[in-house]
Amino acid sequence: MNTAYQRQHYVSQVLLRRFADFGRLQVFDIGTEKWKRLPPKKIFCQAGYTQLLANGQVDNTLEREFGKVEKQLPRTLAALDAAAKRPDLTLPLEIYANLCWYCAFLWRISPFAKAKAPVDFVMQMNQDLEHGRCDLLRQVVGLSENDIKAIQKAHTEGKKLIIESKDFLQLIYRVQFVLRCKEDFVLFRHYTRWAVWNSPIELPISDIALVQVSFKGANVFVLPIAPHLLLAGTIKTGTQQKSDGTAIKSNTFNAEDAQYWADAICYSAQVTLASKSIIPDVPAMRKRAEKQVNFTKIVNPESIVSAGVTDFSGIFGVRLVDKDDFVKFIYSHVRK
Repeated sequence: MNTAYQRQHYVSQVLLRRFADFGRLQVFDIGTEKWKRLPPKKIFCQAGYTQLLANGQVDNTLEREFGKVEKQLPRTLAALDAAAKRPDLTLPLEIYANLCWYCAFLWRISPFAKAKAPVDFVMQMNQDLEHGRCDLLRQVVGLSENDIKAIQKAHTEGKKLIIESKDFLQLIYRVQFVLRCKEDFVLFRHYTRWAVWNSPIELPISDIALVQVSFKGANVFVLPIAPHLLLAGTIKTGTQQKSDGTAIKSNTFNAEDAQYWADAICYSAQVTLASKSIIPDVPAMRKRAEKQVNFTKIVNPESIVSAGVTDFSGIFGVRLVDKDDFVKFIYSHVRK
């Protein structure tokens, strides 16, 4: 349906139900440090979260595409449950592909991805200019060749491009999804080693869901898939070798490693954390993780809530600025 303002999840209810106890999850508010019990349908969602409102028209294609991936998720989760009980298990291709697509969607629709979308876009524009590429300026911004030539000249003189528009966040979020989600799928499908880890301690799930951590010479993407199961995808730094395999390995954390990942997941939460049981020391866990994990933070979480219900009715444009204003633009969206 192309209905405006419908409640849309950025973490699937089918996944959240695995953390529920009698149909409710324990939900921790990062700001107030208070717990309350809520059903899956009321957490990790916002009105119009993935929709695009532009000139009074509603576009829910992203919601529909995510729904196609989610439809296959119960089979995928069942396969991961089976993998957790064996040293390794080769999954059917369609299930392994669904796992990788689901992680790609989670990564690109998360509140963090929405907040960072303008930063990623302007960084790509400026990087492209350094290498003589102008596809984004032509195809997304819609600039003429004369305007592009003027921008190229100014860029060689030290100027930088930023977005110059009003209420553009949801638009550029959707643009970035189209530009990058397929690339993320390829990365997860062919260049990531996936494993399911059994945890001796209960794991929460954060509003970011799929959490990226730099860990021992690799980038690790972790997703709690049950209170005591953690899906982890490892991408080693350096030259990558493509793999078409579909094997999933499993192992069990010792208590220290399990606590590290539980702490990191708690710390990744921007606004909300959920779990099966009340975790009594979330603030302490976040403080421990702060000393070990370096996450980029969203500057204005409220903008993520309002973006999907804000009608974009202007012109999407760019502006040349000096380095200081470029840095201000970046830090107005995310910060270390």
